[in-house]
Amino acid sequence: MAWAALAVAGQAAALSLVVAGHSIGYQHYLPASKLMSRPAGVIVLALQALLVAWGLRGSARRLLVRARALLPGWRLPALVVVAGASAATVGRDIPRYIEESLLSSLVQSLSLCTVVLAVRAIPSSIVPRLGRVFDRLLGEEIPGGEDARPHLDRFAYLTAALVTMACAVLAVVVYGRHPHLQDEVVYLFQARTFASGRLALPSPPVPGAFELYLLDAGPRGWFSPVPPGWAVALVPGVLLGAAWLVNPVLAGFNVLLGLLVLQPLFGRRIARLTTLLLAFSPWNLFLGMSFMPHTFTLFCALAATLGVITTRRTAQVRWTWIGGAALGMMASVRQLDAGVMAAALGLWSIGFGGRKLRLAGTAGLVLGSIAMTVPLLAYNRHFTGKASTFPIMAYNDAIYGKGTNDYGFGANRGMGWALDPNPGHGSVDGMINATLNVTATQVELFGWSIGSLLLVYAFLLRGRVSRSDRLMLGIIAITFVAYFFNYFAGGPDFGARYWFLMLVPLAALTARSVLELGPEMGVSVGDGPTRMLSAVALLALSSAVVFMPWRSVDKYWHYRGMRPDVRVMQRERQFGRGLVLVAGREIPDYASAAAYNPLDLRDPVPIYARNRQAASDSAVIAAFADRPVWFLDGPSITGGGYVVQAGPLSAADALRRVATEHDAP
Repeated sequence: MAWAALAVAGQAAALSLVVAGHSIGYQHYLPASKLMSRPAGVIVLALQALLVAWGLRGSARRLLVRARALLPGWRLPALVVVAGASAATVGRDIPRYIEESLLSSLVQSLSLCTVVLAVRAIPSSIVPRLGRVFDRLLGEEIPGGEDARPHLDRFAYLTAALVTMACAVLAVVVYGRHPHLQDEVVYLFQARTFASGRLALPSPPVPGAFELYLLDAGPRGWFSPVPPGWAVALVPGVLLGAAWLVNPVLAGFNVLLGLLVLQPLFGRRIARLTTLLLAFSPWNLFLGMSFMPHTFTLFCALAATLGVITTRRTAQVRWTWIGGAALGMMASVRQLDAGVMAAALGLWSIGFGGRKLRLAGTAGLVLGSIAMTVPLLAYNRHFTGKASTFPIMAYNDAIYGKGTNDYGFGANRGMGWALDPNPGHGSVDGMINATLNVTATQVELFGWSIGSLLLVYAFLLRGRVSRSDRLMLGIIAITFVAYFFNYFAGGPDFGARYWFLMLVPLAALTARSVLELGPEMGVSVGDGPTRMLSAVALLALSSAVVFMPWRSVDKYWHYRGMRPDVRVMQRERQFGRGLVLVAGREIPDYASAAAYNPLDLRDPVPIYARNRQAASDSAVIAAFADRPVWFLDGPSITGGGYVVQAGPLSAADALRRVATEHDAP
């Protein structure tokens, strides 16, 4: 128990030395020269190192021999190199990156040694009792196979309910049921528009006063050019007044779908262990609390895969039609993700990695996806005049230049964002983006102090992969290649979110590693699997009590300055039907407030517009001359929450204030 407590304390100490924060940016350890600015963390890690060195006395050589037996020859050094290369976020300052990689590798190695000591210290008398607990949790093995019929049981429903509950609690307590990314603001705008029965709204009277990136006020009206699929999925939540619950519910359904997909591929025990890993995955849970579309994309991917699996088992073609429809829906959310799954399932259906489907089954997969794509093409045609031109592409071409958002290599790719490594996109940029995503996955996949990918690396280096393992690796490889040619890595929001399709395959390979390495990890005959599962349980517990709360508070609470204050203020300050002019940056100041704008600007509720220039401010005040006017300073100005500077004012008084403010030197 003491070693387990030390492992948890060590992770907390290590995270205290990490700089992540609420602004956009990848996390880094403090430079060596500044580590002592946080002495508590350094002292705890130093104490942990001393205790671990003491604990390993006399057994270090034996453990090294065991490691070499598990990964003979070049494999163990390769594991050290690969784990070290993904231990820290790459940056332009190469000496700094090397320094940070060494520090991070040392911290992860120290944690690994602590976990090893913790599980080796479990008394032999307790091991059988723990083994029975794990056996009840994972259940009696039911082998997989193409003819195996998956089923859902109490374990499945309970785990799904717990995941939904965890995501819902995070959505309320951490996320505040409030969008934190620009994308989320416009997804909700689009969903509310669809829920009202319209594709677009009338353009506002002064478009510049309501301007937001990814909102267009053109000849077709006021609408968001983002693909419509996710907004359609949000509509039921909007109609129920609980759009924030859609992703938590989908995350729970993904548990059920994941079990149905994994049981025929791996059998019951690996399917259940994979599900438990997903239930404790920060990557999964944080996206499940958000308004981002990736949880829905995974839902569609799992549904499409289940359609192919069921058709393979039953020969009933209707299931591939359902799978194809899921692919088509996926294409209306994230086209590249849909392409990844179409390639993987297409290869699988014609006999790669499994029994070949009958021609009718393959045709059903294709025709089902086409049928579901027809509305998307009609949507494109409505807004751009061409079925093949997506509104988001036309929108970005108009703002940033033709081809900036196109797929593939090119000198004109990219929009000049700070997170884009270099102008344009080429193979070097692809490698940088891949490195960023590997590191983010290493951190966010499980939040493990030893590195989330360590067991995957070890499993692959052993080389004992099955056909089902190769299917998982195929999804990972196709996703990697597809996004290698995309100019943007996805940024630091919610881990490597552009690689989210890798979530289930990586969890499954981790579960395979745990159950394969387990028998060789014992202190005495037969206790290896239990001790290995105990190590995973300790890592998951530490992630739940240390990493998740730290990440919640350090990053996602008021992330990027986006905060739900306006929702409270409009009630407490009684904005009524006022016109509220918000001063500050587009993000977070105006975007956070604009999320609460009514669809109909004639409604007797507050309207939020940008306070930016005299002409624009005067025009919007004149356009809503019958409304009282409020002036609100946003977080980028106040350094905290929103602050009312003036109001309520009559339109005449507000115009005089605007003239005075803009005339002041």
